[in-house]
Amino acid sequence: MKLTRRRTPAALGATLSATALLLAACSGTGASGTSAAGDAGKPRYGGVLTFYDPVGYRAWQVANTLWSNSNVTPNLVDRLTWQDPRTGRIEPWLAKSWTISEDHLTYTFRLRSGVTFSDGTQLTAQVVKDNLDQHGFGNKAAGVAPDQFFANYVGTTVTGPLTVKVRLSQPNAAFLQVLSIYRTGIVAKSYLRKNWNDQGRLSSLIGSGPFVVAGGNGTTGVVLERRDDYDWAPPSFRHQGKAYLSEIRYTTVPEQSTAVGGLQSGQADVVRNIAPDDEETVRSSGGQVRAFPAQGESNQLHISLAANAPTKDLRVRQALQAATDRKEINQVALSPSYGIGTGILVRGTPDRPDGSAHLTYDLARAKRLLDKAGWRAGSDGIRAKDSTRLSFTLYVTPYYQVSQAVVEVLQSQWKKAGIEVKLKTPSMSEYEAEISKDTVFTQGQLSRAEPDVLRSEWHSDLVDATYTEIPALDRLLEAQVAEFDPSKRAAAVEAIQDYILKNALTIPLYDETQVYGLRSTVHGFQTEAVARSTFYNTWLS
Repeated sequence: MKLTRRRTPAALGATLSATALLLAACSGTGASGTSAAGDAGKPRYGGVLTFYDPVGYRAWQVANTLWSNSNVTPNLVDRLTWQDPRTGRIEPWLAKSWTISEDHLTYTFRLRSGVTFSDGTQLTAQVVKDNLDQHGFGNKAAGVAPDQFFANYVGTTVTGPLTVKVRLSQPNAAFLQVLSIYRTGIVAKSYLRKNWNDQGRLSSLIGSGPFVVAGGNGTTGVVLERRDDYDWAPPSFRHQGKAYLSEIRYTTVPEQSTAVGGLQSGQADVVRNIAPDDEETVRSSGGQVRAFPAQGESNQLHISLAANAPTKDLRVRQALQAATDRKEINQVALSPSYGIGTGILVRGTPDRPDGSAHLTYDLARAKRLLDKAGWRAGSDGIRAKDSTRLSFTLYVTPYYQVSQAVVEVLQSQWKKAGIEVKLKTPSMSEYEAEISKDTVFTQGQLSRAEPDVLRSEWHSDLVDATYTEIPALDRLLEAQVAEFDPSKRAAAVEAIQDYILKNALTIPLYDETQVYGLRSTVHGFQTEAVARSTFYNTWLS
């Protein structure tokens, strides 16, 4: 996931409420590190794993949400809590236990002893406080903006060498899950003392994770080495102590044929986001295809209500929704590895409601709505109103390898309703420079295995996906995160989805999914709940 339509300088992103909510199994491995390739015998220590990524690496702030960067970061930084990707339960990690006050405003964490960062410094309560304060308050002098996931953060107090109390101004049923995502990984003092630009250097990223940075230019390559003294994995893991792999080598390989060829020749062990057309190629050559739903928002077209465009008219937005055939998108542009978009949240995300009733493909309805809105078909079939053609630009988004195929299908679908779509294929730098509140449609999603991801995306004080304050939606978003009763919270999340889809504020396309190609020699491969790879349990035969 990569955010683009944002008002804040810090990109958001990421990866259960305080109650134990269950997630879908998502075909991956859990904390035990069991391999989907079958029983290959006892795990072995040693070996160098080569990982190909189609997207180049950017600045290395721990909160960077670019998919390429965030497949590296989880192997460098540990978190206070761990979210089991199979069950969604929040478990101890660097925090060995915690208590929550009756008013849900104070969290007291007891930290594990003996944890060290890769620079040799100790994990202490003061370091944890400094980390959380930088997330909650930012550091204006250093150019670090507050983390939007820490809304309502009041502060942290050190009450002992390994004990902290965290205070919130309002209840947040998602707070323990916030502390489990890679972007809230606990980093060393040396990192926190740097300004925003210096934090973006690969060498600055000092965590307590099972691997450490050992080389690479940080743009097209990264090398990680194992920490042999690592011994504080989540207690629920069957494997404890140091990681199995000796080294991980990440390389940017944007050309799909080259990446798949690397798997076949043995030059690569893991390839992220193989193309749908290449899945069968990987399987037929003896490799593994592993698909992990990226829990959180579905991949969708967000609509800017601030843009001077026909989409300010609800009838036009509803027509676009009705003219979108998500089953065809899946069949033509994707593969069975991807879930068909049936809501604003990906299947498996806690409390995900089914939004199918709002997303039925109905071309006749789309045409009727456009007729009522005054858009009439011309001689070429494209509608117009007051001499203005009903025409939109859709960007091929460089963060999503399937974007080109998806928007091409959308182009043909909307044309049937009399809507002209022009495609634009910018470079990543061009894309980031051009996207603004005046961009009508932006393909994107936020990944986090928690329904509160919707507040981050849609609240007018946070990301504000529509670039327009909608008080009724803000109230719905605030109500769900303050609700700790499981059934009431599920109903609150459904109310949010109903509001967004009834008002056609976004156009869901498909369930965001990370599809990995693996050699048959890779075992114990797993991802976090948001489909980002973590290699602590991985080994090579």
